[in-house]
Amino acid sequence: MKRSLLLTATLALLALQAFAGGTKYKPEEFADPATVAKKNLDLNLKKLKKLNIKKLAILECYGEFVVSKEVSDFQLGTVSTRTLDINKDYYTNTANKVYDDIVAIFEKNGITIVTKDQVQANPTYSEWSLKEEKEGRGVTAGMFKPTKVNETQKISTTGLGIFPGAMGMLKVAPTVAKVTAELGADGFLQIWFRVDIGKKGAPVLADFDVKMSSDLRSQEVGFSGHKSLRYDFYSQWEQIAKLKEGIISEADVKGAQKGSIDLNKYDAELMGMLGAIENGLGFSIHEMLPENTPVIHQSAPTEEQGNAAPQGQ
Repeated sequence: MKRSLLLTATLALLALQAFAGGTKYKPEEFADPATVAKKNLDLNLKKLKKLNIKKLAILECYGEFVVSKEVSDFQLGTVSTRTLDINKDYYTNTANKVYDDIVAIFEKNGITIVTKDQVQANPTYSEWSLKEEKEGRGVTAGMFKPTKVNETQKISTTGLGIFPGAMGMLKVAPTVAKVTAELGADGFLQIWFRVDIGKKGAPVLADFDVKMSSDLRSQEVGFSGHKSLRYDFYSQWEQIAKLKEGIISEADVKGAQKGSIDLNKYDAELMGMLGAIENGLGFSIHEMLPENTPVIHQSAPTEEQGNAAPQGQ
């Protein structure tokens, strides 16, 4: 009995330690975008206005999901393991929604986002051969701290890949400016968010980052008969939005079967947190660019419209 009580207390303590400094998610406290922008986000949006940015490409947008979490305290002889059995389609759908929401935020505030089809059609981007999924494993340990092992799954929005690690970036980094210029954009965005496992499987929005590379410039290089344009960013990998600290759901998301979760309840919490942060970002961009009008995409005429005779004839 004593050992059971000790184990329960230890796991509760470890849960608190894992997300110390986080903000508890209460929907009513995240309903006002202005408050969310001030309390929950670090923002640096000045270059959107200073550089008069009108068009951006999103070259990377993915979520990193912790799918298994193990905490071991060898001094106390305790081990806590939590695994979420969620279909990858859910993670893909979540990444797609974040992508669509970010596109809508920027275009509502007058900044066109290059379509994914246009990005995919770019020959240089295709040569990068980026993967849409990556599995990961992270371990943190210390002499007087519990050992934590996280198994993660990175899932990109459909159609775009995830930038590679340091070695792989040797191929990508030199040509990101070229791709952006060929797409006719003023810069490009990278969006990344991380979802951890909280108490009893509830979601924790641990990170939400938006980086922008901008101030794109060109110069002629080479020699007579073999000259070309070289493109460079004078502001690269700049963080324009970042979550100040994790947002922790304490909702009961347990499913009917032991150890399972109710995906509808889980989704409601995660979408609520993501939506609140996105609304805060959108509010702040509008505050920075109040004079901008929404982007309006002209739909292609239907066959009937194309064959219709002009009025007055």
